[in-house]
Amino acid sequence: MYVVSTQQMRDIDRFTIEQIGIPSLVLMENAGVAVVREVEKRWPTGKVVVLAGPGNNGGDGLVIARHLLNEGREVTVWLFGREEKRSEDCRRQLEIIRHSGYSVTVWEDGSEEEKALQLQTELGRAAVVVDALLGTGTKGELRPPYPFVIEQLQNGPGTVVAVDIPTGVNSDTGEVAQKAVRADVTVTFAFPKWGHFLYPGADCVGELVVADISIPRRAAEEFALRDAVLIGKDLRKELPVRRPFSHKGTYGHALVLAGSKEMTGAPVLAASAGLHTGCGLLTLAVPSPALPIVASKINEPVFWEWPAEKGHFSSESYVLLKQRLASFDVVSIGPGLGTWDGGHHWLKEIIRLVEVPLVLDADALNLLAEDVSILQEKKGQIILTPHPGEMGRLCGCTAADIEKDRIGFARMFAQKHDVYVVLKGTYTLIATPDGRIFVNPTGTAALAKGGTGDVLTGMLAGMLAQKAAQGQNIETGIQLAVYLHGLAGRICGETSMYATLASDVIDKIGSAIKRLSFAGDSHVTDFPGN
Repeated sequence: MYVVSTQQMRDIDRFTIEQIGIPSLVLMENAGVAVVREVEKRWPTGKVVVLAGPGNNGGDGLVIARHLLNEGREVTVWLFGREEKRSEDCRRQLEIIRHSGYSVTVWEDGSEEEKALQLQTELGRAAVVVDALLGTGTKGELRPPYPFVIEQLQNGPGTVVAVDIPTGVNSDTGEVAQKAVRADVTVTFAFPKWGHFLYPGADCVGELVVADISIPRRAAEEFALRDAVLIGKDLRKELPVRRPFSHKGTYGHALVLAGSKEMTGAPVLAASAGLHTGCGLLTLAVPSPALPIVASKINEPVFWEWPAEKGHFSSESYVLLKQRLASFDVVSIGPGLGTWDGGHHWLKEIIRLVEVPLVLDADALNLLAEDVSILQEKKGQIILTPHPGEMGRLCGCTAADIEKDRIGFARMFAQKHDVYVVLKGTYTLIATPDGRIFVNPTGTAALAKGGTGDVLTGMLAGMLAQKAAQGQNIETGIQLAVYLHGLAGRICGETSMYATLASDVIDKIGSAIKRLSFAGDSHVTDFPGN
C-alpha cells in the first residue's frame, strides 16, 4: 500500500475527477460513507457531534452527519469557517443536508460567547465526536476558533474519530500545532499520508483505518508512487517456503560477529533470534574472553573463537574470515561489539572482504561513523540498522535532527552510499539504495527495551540467509524481518507492554510467523494449540 504526500493525494484526486470522470461529490460521498461504517460498527448507539470545517474535509463531515441522521442517530452538526472560505463541494453538501430537512449550527464571527456554552454542552453529551475540521489542509498554528473548539473536544467524554487526519497535524511532516486533535480512530482515504507515521503527529492518530473510496488503480500508476507501507497480506507471499524434503542446508548459513568481554548477552540474543527466524545454520563468532560465558547461555549455534585485544576482537582477526567466507550466505556484525582502537580498520577490512549481504548494527555503526567513506569499498549489499542516535552519528548531526526529518535522512544516506537503511523507531523506515521508503506499521512500545535491537539484527541474519540460499530478493527479506520483529513485539505487548524482555520477543517469533502466514485469510482460524 502506497503512502503519499498531500500534493500527491491532490494530484490523484484531480486526475480521478478530471481524467477518469468520477465526480468529486461521488468521492466525497464514498469518503463519508466509509467513516459512517466505522462509527456504526464500533459505536452503534449514542449521540454523535460532527464538527465540520469550511473545506472538503468539512464536506466529508456533512456527508457523515447526513447518513447518520438518515439512520435515525441523534446527531448535532456544527459548521465552522467563514462562508466565503467554503469550498464548492462543502457548499453543495451544506445545501443537500439542509434540503434533507436537517439543521446545521453555524459558528459565526461575533457569536463566540453565545455558541461556546452550547458547544460545550453538546460535546459533554457526545458518545462520538467526528473531527472534520481541517484535514490535510493544516499547516502551522491554527487560527480561532479552532484552538478553542479542539480544547472543548478533548475535554469531553466522547470517542474522537478524525476524518483523513486529526486537525492540527501536518499531513506531510507530522508536525503538530499547539492545539491538535488527539483521535481514537482516524479514517483516511485511498492511501495513508506521511503525517500518520511521523512523530509527534503519529501520536495523535490513534488506530488508523485506510478506506477505499473508489479511486482506480490507474490514478496511482499515473503518478509513479514509490513509497509504501508494509502490508501483511502481501508479505506473507514472501515467506520462505519450508518444504517437507529439505535439510538445514536448504535454509542458509548465517555468520554473526558479536560480543566482547563485557557484553556477552547481545550475541546470545542475536544468535537465538536468527535461529528462531529459520536459518538452517548459524555460526556465532565471538572474541576469546567472551566465548565461555556466551557458550554457557546458548547451545544451538556453531561457535567460532576469534583472537582478542583488551576484550574486543583483535584488529587483525578479520583474516580468519578469509578461510571460511564461502560458507556463509549472510554476515551480521555489531551486537555487544564495543568500540576500540583499531576497530574501524577491522570493520573496513571485513567490508572489503564480504560479498554476501552484510548487516551492520550497534557498535559496528559507531565504528563506521568514524569514516563512512569505507562503504565505497563494499563488495556486496549492506544493510544498516541505526536508531536515531546512531543515524545522527553517521550523518554528523544530532538524534533530534534525524527525528525532524526521518524520511529525508534515511533516503539521502541510502542513495548516497548505495546501501539499505533500516531507521528504527515507532514506525521503522526501510530506505533502499534507489530511494524508495517502506514504512513498517507493526512496531509497539513493548519493544522499548534494551536488547530488542540485537534481536532484529539476528532476525535479519536468519531471514536473509534463507532468502540468499534460495536465490531470492534480499529486499523482501529485510521487509519480512522488520515486520516480524514488530509483530513479535506486538504479540508480547498483548500480555504486557511493561514486562516484555528481548528474550520474550525471540520466543514470539514463531507466533509472529504463524500469524503472518494467515494474514488476509478471513476464512482461516488460528485455533490455539493447532
